[in-house]
Amino acid sequence: MKLHEFYEASKDLEAYSPGETPEELAIRLGKRRSEVVKLDANENLFLPHDKMQEILREVAEETDPRLYPSGESRRIREALGLYLGVSPEQIVLGAGGDQLIVLLLRALLRAGDELLAIDPTFSVYGLTARTMGVGYRTANLGKGFSLNVEDVLSAVSPKTRILVLCSPNNPTGNQFARDEVLRLAERFRGLVVVDEAYVEYADYSLAEEVAGIDNMLILRTFSKAFGLAGLRLGYAVSNAEFAGVLNDRYQMPYPVSSISLKAGLVMLERISDVRASVEAAKRERAWLIDQLNSMEGVTAYASDTNFVLFSLARDYEEVYRGLLKRGVIIRKIGSIPEVAHGCLRVTLAPREKLERFLVALKEALR
Repeated sequence: MKLHEFYEASKDLEAYSPGETPEELAIRLGKRRSEVVKLDANENLFLPHDKMQEILREVAEETDPRLYPSGESRRIREALGLYLGVSPEQIVLGAGGDQLIVLLLRALLRAGDELLAIDPTFSVYGLTARTMGVGYRTANLGKGFSLNVEDVLSAVSPKTRILVLCSPNNPTGNQFARDEVLRLAERFRGLVVVDEAYVEYADYSLAEEVAGIDNMLILRTFSKAFGLAGLRLGYAVSNAEFAGVLNDRYQMPYPVSSISLKAGLVMLERISDVRASVEAAKRERAWLIDQLNSMEGVTAYASDTNFVLFSLARDYEEVYRGLLKRGVIIRKIGSIPEVAHGCLRVTLAPREKLERFLVALKEALR
């Protein structure tokens, strides 16, 4: 392909936009960075910043950046095996969940194949499929953001090779029933990818069950509950044979940095701190949902994640802009099937930040 053909073909691809940064917004508003509240990316803000910096200093002192990672991958797979109740041979490490999504699609899909996902869901699946030139199909969620097995299966075509279920789902926030997910794996002939990025905030994980399921892979990440979003560390769990092929034949050499691997290992050693932060987020989640639902024209939805989706009876774009003017960044979602009004999504945070968000929201709704 010539470069001009590449540029022309790229015009049809949708770009992923993380939105305006806190630094950019602060400059635009003439505020200090500390006056901007960032609640748009579902990071774990309950782990203290100073303690996370201590971990970075600790692993940096132990790392020789001239050398490639050595035994860190083995050690963290062993630690993850203990954490999850699986064999280390079932684990594939990657530079965040996004890199593992690319790995799976590159390994399993060819021109003419299709990926099927529920709608709405994490946008990177569709973006990645289109970038790689494979088909992307969707099946709508049912009432209450429920998963309807028959509706999903009816959307399967002869070209569908991968079915993706984010459970808990982003942006709706709900975890699907275990038996429905397993039924889909039994009846779908391709690979079922269950993205459990937010599962630490939910009721169950399927990680312990995939050893005996030929066509299921679980995606997990250190970016959410473990507080390492900036270090890009993710992992997949499947049966040992599938994981072995991905590790040996498809994954790039040294896909994750030594710093990230060592930081992940430290966080697994401090799992009690992670779990305490999750419990704190759950308490704030219940409080925030109550606060939002007490506001006229606002409907907040139940969540099994570290964020809350809510809809507005008025123009959500206008309210979103009003929040930005007041130094509060949340995520603009827009229209969702089965929801009459436009939606926004807010990341959970310690009470002081949530109170600043609620004050700004009330002002933006006036």
